[in-house]
Amino acid sequence: MSKIKSFLPLLALAFSTYGHAGVFDFSATMNGQIESASFTTAEEGIDIFEQNKLTSIFNTYTGTQVLTSTLNFRGLPMNIAFPVNAGSLLTFDIPELGIKQSFQGTTRDESQELFKQYLKNNADFLNKVSEHLVKVSPVDPIAGNPNSMMSRAAQSDSQMMWYGSNHAFGKQLNNSSSNQTENGSNNKFGIGINYAHMLSEATGNAKEMSSDAFTIPLSYSRQFDEPNHELIINMPLAYIDTDGAKTYDASLSVFYRRPILDNWVVSLTASGRGTGSTDLAGGSLMASGAIASSYIWSGDNWGLTLGNMIGYYSALRVKIDNTSINPNIANTVFRNGLLYSLDSSWELAGDPLSWEVYLVDTRFTGTDLFSNYQDELGVTFGTRRPAHSKESDFRGGFSFTKGENVESYKFNFGTWF
Repeated sequence: MSKIKSFLPLLALAFSTYGHAGVFDFSATMNGQIESASFTTAEEGIDIFEQNKLTSIFNTYTGTQVLTSTLNFRGLPMNIAFPVNAGSLLTFDIPELGIKQSFQGTTRDESQELFKQYLKNNADFLNKVSEHLVKVSPVDPIAGNPNSMMSRAAQSDSQMMWYGSNHAFGKQLNNSSSNQTENGSNNKFGIGINYAHMLSEATGNAKEMSSDAFTIPLSYSRQFDEPNHELIINMPLAYIDTDGAKTYDASLSVFYRRPILDNWVVSLTASGRGTGSTDLAGGSLMASGAIASSYIWSGDNWGLTLGNMIGYYSALRVKIDNTSINPNIANTVFRNGLLYSLDSSWELAGDPLSWEVYLVDTRFTGTDLFSNYQDELGVTFGTRRPAHSKESDFRGGFSFTKGENVESYKFNFGTWF
């Protein structure tokens, strides 16, 4: 694990974007003077309306002038103003959501504090904004982009159900001894590391934005006597960097795979997940369930797999500081793919190497998202552990994803032992 931790900064250095422009853009006008700024976190964007912060933007600001501004909240414009000369009234307006509020303290800083409390504690406001952001924001942590929790969950679920702990199709389905090594163990442990870079298009009120996701998949498999009959527990941990803003998530999934025929496996899964980002002011718990089928045609050294999955992913009601939040985000996800594998004549430590090329289409139906469909083209290579092997096997790969308003590429590596 220490080696993996030391490897993460190297990946970040090699692949992440530099010169973070900030996720939240701010533009303000005072006495005909226009100034702008960009912030990495939501808190920085909201705190800018304190007098000492506004003075850093307008050096002639004394706390009395009329000031109008727009805070682009990762794709959602929010208009905030002190509209009365020498007055403390603060107005707040989100035209896209029909939200209009005003806050009146004895000073402008008191009005600002009332405004902040409204943003934190008004459940109806938080629900509306959360549901809308997955539609207009290219970097929402819950859903709507390849590095969001929902998208990565659907991808991870389908891969685990199509591949299982073998992570390579072809003759695995027809090899009655493939589930057990020479030492008699029916258990497998897996660990890996994935890196994915996502870039969005500038669309609507959202500018072009990017994010980098680092995931450590942890898994345990209990394999039964019948080939490809297994129970898997999967526990991936993830960190996402969005132009400097940090997001963390984790999940626990249980998979059951059962062969129906020698060349056909059906799988079920149920999962609980959670993501949160104070920087992006977003997060949620999520429950999901899915069913998948993998049907294979194979020859002496090749296999062609048709993989299909349908899953339901729903954000859950959560309570934060006595405020109950239900973002009303739920999608039925369809993933369908073709996966072609080929055994090569090369070997690594006595184990044969195999290659695989795959094309997978993903469709989201339900809550309207920033990206409602994506297509992924990828290639993987690795060892195919035979029955006599006592050693671990591995698999690595690269994929490119193109979808509505987004594109992404991913590197991954995993080992099973």
